[in-house]
Amino acid sequence: MTTDLQPAKTKDDYTGILGKLAHLSRDLLLTFRLEVGKAMLDEYFAGSAHAYHDQNPNKANSFNEFTKTCQEELADYGLNAQLLAQCIRARITWDGLPPPVRDQLRFNHVVALSSVGEPNDRARLAFDATHNGWSVTQLKDAIARVNDHTYYDTDPNTPGTQPPEPMPAPERGYQPGRLVTQLVKTGEDLQTWRAAWATVDAKKLRGPQRQRVVDAVAALEAQVEQLKAELAAGEE
Repeated sequence: MTTDLQPAKTKDDYTGILGKLAHLSRDLLLTFRLEVGKAMLDEYFAGSAHAYHDQNPNKANSFNEFTKTCQEELADYGLNAQLLAQCIRARITWDGLPPPVRDQLRFNHVVALSSVGEPNDRARLAFDATHNGWSVTQLKDAIARVNDHTYYDTDPNTPGTQPPEPMPAPERGYQPGRLVTQLVKTGEDLQTWRAAWATVDAKKLRGPQRQRVVDAVAALEAQVEQLKAELAAGEE
């Protein structure tokens, strides 16, 4: 007796239920945790974000005492000390984001944004996260690139929003053998990048994004052509 094998399902097969869970997370879980954060701020930090972030070792430790003493009761509500701290940070971050943007975020996105110190950077990342449908992992990657000044807006023509250009690498001499090795590795890296790019839906690229890709590919082609010409000249 044989049975037909069922094809393996992909994430696209679960779009419906994932959409429902996203809706519940947005409208119920986020609201609950933001209100928890507000309650903690009001009860133990006089509603002040500054008081929460204050590093003075002499400040009141009543919040920590509360989480330790009521650990079992908090567990009944699905809460613990770490999550309560996230709720507080999320509430502080949420209050500082533009309403049209924050209304599309989920809790873990807001918690990730709480690690961004500059308000303009937080708002910019929140906009890109909602516009591009980023996962929390993708948002954290963008935050890391903002922190090391390698993140660029999707609209490079907007003045005042770009991080500074990276410092140019110091000039150095290369041996031919090392250059060949690096060139081979670059080709391997390009193959990996190309495989990753194949998973991107090009239709979702915005105008500035598409143009940046076109410009980058044109620059790469020019470099390849120049290298081929130099190699050909070396054979003469």
